[in-house]
Amino acid sequence: MAGSGPIPKRDSERTRRNKPENEGGVSLAKGIAYPVNVPPADPTWAPRAKAWYDSLATSGMAEFMQNSDFEYARILCDALTHYYDRPSAMMLASILSGMTSLGTTEGDRRRMRIELEAPKPEIQSVGVTALAGYKSKLAKKT
Repeated sequence: MAGSGPIPKRDSERTRRNKPENEGGVSLAKGIAYPVNVPPADPTWAPRAKAWYDSLATSGMAEFMQNSDFEYARILCDALTHYYDRPSAMMLASILSGMTSLGTTEGDRRRMRIELEAPKPEIQSVGVTALAGYKSKLAKKT
């Protein structure tokens, strides 16, 4: 579960660097991540429920999700579709709590100690670039 309290700062914004990795004193249990089969969105879901579900598979958080997480998201989409038909504050609170446990917002992920970063562009060395240019010139001559 994501936890509660204020949203922690991003790692790059923290000033204290000497804190132990497991600052809460809890060690991290590790397991095996099996291949994930993402079921398609149910066509009977509300459009926003479908959009949210589809965004889970393409988000950076998808790297951490397993089959059970996607099934949990399917249950949330069923509830969200029902919520749009008959809104209630309690149902919305339950749905948002479920979304929180999946780490769907940046604040939720930070509370889980997960930070997603934009991929860094791959930088080619000057030598590789020069060789590629030389090969293309040779290919044009023949």
